[in-house]
Amino acid sequence: VELKRGKTPREVTEKALDYASWAQDLKSADIEAIADRHLGEGSLKEAFEAKFEVDLPEVLNESHRSVVVAETIDESTERVVRYLADFGVPINVATVQHFKDSAGRQLLAQVYLVEPEMARAKARAVSKRTRADKLKQQQALAHGHGIGDLFAALWKGVAKVLWPSDASDNRVRYTLRTADGRSRTVLIVWSDRSNDGGMPFLVHVDRMAAHLGMSRELLASALPDNAKETDSVRKWVGASAEEKQNAIGLEGVFHSIEEVRKFADAVQKAARQ
Repeated sequence: VELKRGKTPREVTEKALDYASWAQDLKSADIEAIADRHLGEGSLKEAFEAKFEVDLPEVLNESHRSVVVAETIDESTERVVRYLADFGVPINVATVQHFKDSAGRQLLAQVYLVEPEMARAKARAVSKRTRADKLKQQQALAHGHGIGDLFAALWKGVAKVLWPSDASDNRVRYTLRTADGRSRTVLIVWSDRSNDGGMPFLVHVDRMAAHLGMSRELLASALPDNAKETDSVRKWVGASAEEKQNAIGLEGVFHSIEEVRKFADAVQKAARQ
């Protein structure tokens, strides 16, 4: 949010975009470190949940938007913001004016340059294209490491059950939507860490089994025999004992299309029941 007293200066959009270009590359660890410097005591998770009464998302910074707030807007800023909004850039201007009526009541008027729902719709359309582009990049990276067929088979095999929500840092996170409407990560695969011709994976098996209505043992049996329990998620700062238990993972490597299909078939079967 870029707040300006009076009329927007010409360079206000440049400053807002500069902030946005910096913010878009922040990882969850970066955001937690920034929060630690400002919170003093307690974790970002604790502060977030105390403020908003919902769980802190597992993946932070999946999207962002820029808002310039001012009393009035100059022609240059209006032209630039409308241009960017037409291309789905999540930026808007809110003009805020203060009045006092004859009875002494104070009134606050707020008007957006671009209707917010229209701006969100355009941004979502671009976001979908961006996500698809990132997935294609990960697919190309997987092919370069000799695991393109495994990557594509998993992507296709779990479609409509698990959603590839994040494709960055040379890995793809698959999520599912819980009963309360939240998206939770249940599967991660790496596109650049070929292990003897295989594709490394991490499954949050307890969480995934619970939401698919299958036993932990059944889900584990659908994974390759090399799957081993990992306790890396136990190190989450601020996570409760229950959350850590639910996120305990099984990690291993898919070495063949048959192993990928066995896992995908089990996921699809559980989702249909």
